[in-house]
Amino acid sequence: MEALRVPSVPSDVVQSVASRWPALEASWRQSVEAELVELCRRYEADPIAVLPARYGFVVEVATVNGPLVMRASPDPNGSFQSAVAMRLAEIGAGPRVHEVTQTESGTWTVMDRIEPGTPLYALPVNEDLSLPLAAMLRPLVDQLAPAPDMPSISQWLRHRLEQGDGLQDLAPGRSPAHHDQRQEALAVLDDLSADDLSGLCHGDASTGNLLLAANDRMLMIDPRGMRGEAAYDVAVVALKATRWLPAVDTVAILADMVGVDRERVQAWVTVADAARV
Repeated sequence: MEALRVPSVPSDVVQSVASRWPALEASWRQSVEAELVELCRRYEADPIAVLPARYGFVVEVATVNGPLVMRASPDPNGSFQSAVAMRLAEIGAGPRVHEVTQTESGTWTVMDRIEPGTPLYALPVNEDLSLPLAAMLRPLVDQLAPAPDMPSISQWLRHRLEQGDGLQDLAPGRSPAHHDQRQEALAVLDDLSADDLSGLCHGDASTGNLLLAANDRMLMIDPRGMRGEAAYDVAVVALKATRWLPAVDTVAILADMVGVDRERVQAWVTVADAARV
């Protein structure tokens, strides 16, 4: 049998993993490519391309039944991320998940390759995509989180707000919010957290994680693996996808289309913006 030509983990992913989980990077990097070989053999798959990712090794593979995506993550919360991915698939908001495998170094998730799979940031700007975005988010409303012991999105946001000027995990070109903005956001977060935040939440609805599927559908990939509520995801979409949403009353329009409270979404926008998600 001809040996598989397995791609290497990109150097920028190695650097990101080393920065975030320095104690895990070496063992993960040493084992992840061999684990990919084993998965490819079991699925009779051939690697096609390494897909963009920040903290994971994501490879598109070809099989006789169509293309799949195999994603390896060293994140200690990788099992929670996979659990959310499976729930999103069940409700039609994410691609079908074929398998989740825990290894000594992390978590592998095998899922369908979304076709065409164009990320939102690469779609034409100023094109109103409120209908497909709302249709993607609506199934999350009133869904419970896959596990009650999952980390809370509100605690993660609080940690970011409390880091102040020391916040490192920032998008290119952004700097930490001013002290007054962070303090206002913390007060808003206190009010939001008074309610039970144990619902299904993607947690990272950035424009790179929202992909165009067939029939003009949008699907979500790479969830953060935290419990929260759909209103938070609506807020992040309203904050980050303004070029593809109505220019006037974006929050109100999207909240109404999804079926969540307008004021709650606006409150989450205040928190998410100050936390620089």
